[in-house]
Amino acid sequence: MLKLPLKYYDESGRILPPKWLYVLLAFFCLDWVIFIFSLASPSQTDTLLFLFYPQANSLGIALLASLPIGVSLLLLSQRERLWKRNLTGWPRALLPLMLLGISSAFCVVLYHEALVKWQFELFQGIRLLVSIASLYVVSQSRHLRWMVEDWQKGK
Repeated sequence: MLKLPLKYYDESGRILPPKWLYVLLAFFCLDWVIFIFSLASPSQTDTLLFLFYPQANSLGIALLASLPIGVSLLLLSQRERLWKRNLTGWPRALLPLMLLGISSAFCVVLYHEALVKWQFELFQGIRLLVSIASLYVVSQSRHLRWMVEDWQKGK
């Protein structure tokens, strides 16, 4: 008997990551997207970065905090290549990496709010709420736990 509906399995019978996971991880990599887009227009790089990161060190801290999320996305996207090379231990690191990245993003939001003396900013408020909800959802998701268990088997 299958744990999930058939649409959540690939051709090999492995459980696929949920679609919401990609959206969630992309949201937490938003700092990297902003950084890359700011570099795309060299004449306005400073203006664009100052718009989202008024303090000079905020961007660097945010980029460092989102590294575990980036590694998680990289592992998810390269899973077939890793399996073909008989590397099967990496799925154990997925959930801890995601939770570490989300916790780090939460701490960065709190750090940023402390710098601006707890003045409300819509962007930071959204990030704070999404961080809290994400910590709960990722830590409690049966789909993710079953996916990691399935991927560790290495079929």
